[in-house]
Amino acid sequence: MAENIKNGKSDSHVPEQIPGRTCEAANEVQADERPVYAKEDKLFLAGALLLGILFTWLFYGKNPGVSVPLFVIAFYALFFAYVRPAQDKKAMFGWFLCIPVLLISMTFVLFRDLTLMVLNILALPCLIILQTVLITGTNNYRWYSPGIIVDLLFGFFARGIVHAAKPFSMFASMVRSKTGGEKKSTVLRIITGLVIALPILLILLLILSSADMVFGKLVEKLPDLLNSLNLGEVFIKTFLMLIIFICSFSYIWSLKHKEKFLDIDNGLLSAKSADEKRRWDPVVLVTVTACIDLLYIFFVIIQFAYLFGRSGLPEGLTYSEYARNGFSELILVSLLNMGWLALTLTYTKKGKRGLDITFRILNTITVCCTYVMLLSAYYRMLMYEEAYGFTFLRVMTQVFMIFLFVLFSTTLVRVWNDRIPLLKPYIAAAVIAFTVINYINADALVARKNVDRYFETGKIDIYYFNSLSNDAVAELVRLVDADDPEVAQKAAEMLEDRKERIYGRTDWQSFNLADLRAKRAINGK
Repeated sequence: MAENIKNGKSDSHVPEQIPGRTCEAANEVQADERPVYAKEDKLFLAGALLLGILFTWLFYGKNPGVSVPLFVIAFYALFFAYVRPAQDKKAMFGWFLCIPVLLISMTFVLFRDLTLMVLNILALPCLIILQTVLITGTNNYRWYSPGIIVDLLFGFFARGIVHAAKPFSMFASMVRSKTGGEKKSTVLRIITGLVIALPILLILLLILSSADMVFGKLVEKLPDLLNSLNLGEVFIKTFLMLIIFICSFSYIWSLKHKEKFLDIDNGLLSAKSADEKRRWDPVVLVTVTACIDLLYIFFVIIQFAYLFGRSGLPEGLTYSEYARNGFSELILVSLLNMGWLALTLTYTKKGKRGLDITFRILNTITVCCTYVMLLSAYYRMLMYEEAYGFTFLRVMTQVFMIFLFVLFSTTLVRVWNDRIPLLKPYIAAAVIAFTVINYINADALVARKNVDRYFETGKIDIYYFNSLSNDAVAELVRLVDADDPEVAQKAAEMLEDRKERIYGRTDWQSFNLADLRAKRAINGK
């Protein structure tokens, strides 16, 4: 079977590149030579699906009890039947962990201490991951080494998703071998993409509905429709079943093939070529991305019609209420889009030229729609600041939006140029952005904006100046001459307090230009 990832060798299911061929010709050969899976792989696929169904049946809407040891036994039955780990003296501690795993799972049957139950829910997965990694020899560090935490983290966040697309590619390969038709296989992959897109669309729909009141009103009847059709619970159960199915399949598959995610010799993540990373089916990804883009285009149309165009809002909504909310949700969607694009650009296999161009166009639409979302979030934040004033967090949120805009611009270039890596410009942009943030003097900016707003509207939260540094003193001086005697008096008291603190520091080691500017501002008021 496959060598482990640490050695940098490809999966035996992937055909080797034929010497003397160009990359394009080699890709054509790889497209023709489909992977052939053994009977045990197919049985394991069915077992993982049954495990997902069992999890939903045992736990959905129910308190943990006898269901916990039953599921643990089922998981280990599937694990041992497929992996068949050999007994090794080096893995004795791993085999020993079978005892505490079984005993802790039994506590859900024997006791009902809520505190211990919560702790056991957290501890049981950790023990199972540690135990299965040790007995399969896929750990990078000894079990008594602090580095074993790294193996646990990889077990939680890597093994369960690294082969997330493998079950679908296996199923497609099995159907293709039965039907013998490429057209039928393509239809199946499109259906797979639609199934994957459904839970993603639901999550995005809920977030975007919360972000935009008009959009929310247009889709608010959807939950009622689902309830009338009794599909809501079915959808949640199906989604939960798919998550357990995919995660358990990917996790056990990685252990079966002895995959290690760390090069222990140099402490770096195991290197893989770009072609070895690309395992996700392009037809499936094109289908999912197209569904997401359709939702985004609908949302963008609403932004231009109601937020930017200020068309007539639905009854009961004022423009100020509509525009001041939703920026946090839109930032969340932008971050999700960033992760989605980074993953698909890295792990999607190369398809035929037409399919490849289609995928690039769809990713471009995703980026452009995200631009509009960021612009909408930025505009909403401006409206919010006009209504409630400026704070350090609100200004930093705006800066973060600009930073995301830069990252998406880099991503857009990467969409059309495969030779450009994503991580390097991301890191460079992050370092530059962090440096710039330190030099924009955010406290002075926040203070100046709030004082300007006060002289325009007469509104200010004078007490917020207590949370700002001495960079804000120069703006606080302006409030001493405020028309409102209460504001002027409070500003004078704050300045007196600042003066005592500033002049209280006399050691030269604490010299700071912000303190010097504050002294001059106070003395010159």
